[in-house]
Amino acid sequence: MAKPYLIYKTSNGVYYAEILLPDGTHANKKSTGCKDRAQAERVVMSWIVNGNIPARINSKTKNQTTVDKISFFNNLRNYEFNSEEVLKIVQTLQERNLIQSFVVAKTPQSQPIEQYLEEFWNYDKSPYVREKKLRGQTIHRDYCIALMTRLKTYWYPLLAGKSVGEITRDDIYQIFTHDSVSKLAPKTINSIVSSITIPMKWAYFHGLTSNNCYDGIIKCAAKSKKREVLTLEQAMSVFCAEWENDTAKLANMLAFYTGMRQGEIAALRLEDIGADRIYIRHSWSKYEGLKETKTNECREIKIPPQLRDMLLVQANMNPHGEGIKGFVFYGLNPEHPTDPKNWLKYLHRALKNIGYSNPKEICFHSWRHLWCSRVCDLISDKRVVMTGSGHKTEFMLDHYAEHLETEHALETLEKAQEKIFLPILEKAESISDAEVVIHEES
Repeated sequence: MAKPYLIYKTSNGVYYAEILLPDGTHANKKSTGCKDRAQAERVVMSWIVNGNIPARINSKTKNQTTVDKISFFNNLRNYEFNSEEVLKIVQTLQERNLIQSFVVAKTPQSQPIEQYLEEFWNYDKSPYVREKKLRGQTIHRDYCIALMTRLKTYWYPLLAGKSVGEITRDDIYQIFTHDSVSKLAPKTINSIVSSITIPMKWAYFHGLTSNNCYDGIIKCAAKSKKREVLTLEQAMSVFCAEWENDTAKLANMLAFYTGMRQGEIAALRLEDIGADRIYIRHSWSKYEGLKETKTNECREIKIPPQLRDMLLVQANMNPHGEGIKGFVFYGLNPEHPTDPKNWLKYLHRALKNIGYSNPKEICFHSWRHLWCSRVCDLISDKRVVMTGSGHKTEFMLDHYAEHLETEHALETLEKAQEKIFLPILEKAESISDAEVVIHEES
């Protein structure tokens, strides 16, 4: 009967053995530590009988490898595994907490993280965006572009060279201690975190990674910085001051009187100017062009004849010949309005002219805050205010708006607007008319 091992002596006189494994292969040669053959064979037989082979002679028990394990390791090297079998092996190791993450070659998990993220936030190619739209949810192109910018700036340097399946929660946590991020505003940091956790959550639920690296990430307390707004007296001064650009002045006046958003003003077309009101049907985005309003709903806001006439004069100066489809605040390209950034630039210059201490702290959106604040001073029913401002909340407006007559709300708003804002516009208009008379006489 053949012996279950091979034994031979090396040049230094020590006997080595190779154990015959169940699959017909032999274990790697191991030193018996003996120079006597009979003694060496007794050592080898004790290995076989006891079912363990030391990693090296005189090694401790914890370093010993059983014959079954050696056979298993040899099988791993020699067997042909399909992708499902490989996945079972690594999942078992992960379930036993022996490995934290794994990536199976030539699977979606092995896709470079940069490649995956580029597609995920590509508005035209993203399966995530496609899913959102199919479910009737809103997602805008400029939002995707903004988060892609966050990724390239903050995440790519940290995750370079990794695949989708390698990203762990530890990778996400490191952003909170990164020098380039620690000094940013909480809201900005949360946006940076979302730029990676949203795609990784989607990847987890679609089988692109086995790592749940998005749960348990505690975001920053996003307490927004209080936005500075002008007083009504300061608004009076700024609109009575001389402006370098009349179009920018009119856009600021419209925001002041109606509380409209910048994109909504930029999107105004001649057909949106009614006899006594504005129909707010669209918003303008640098990346998406003419789109629906922020709430995906149209609304109306009443305006006085003076403001309506100024808007009609502005619209009639549009040189592109598009009729009622032409933009009120037109640009060089008939398909684009003027760049709204200019409105803020000229506002800052006007603020500087009246001696305002820090013009840069005032943004165009400040007019909206001023409008909401002052209107709420006169109207306690916030449902009425929201009819004009276009604010929507799932629990407030959707619940109450259906019980409110829109026209009645607009009339209530009209009285409040005339009391608060109209005197300032009339004062500014009278000063402008006086300047015209002086110029004509001279």
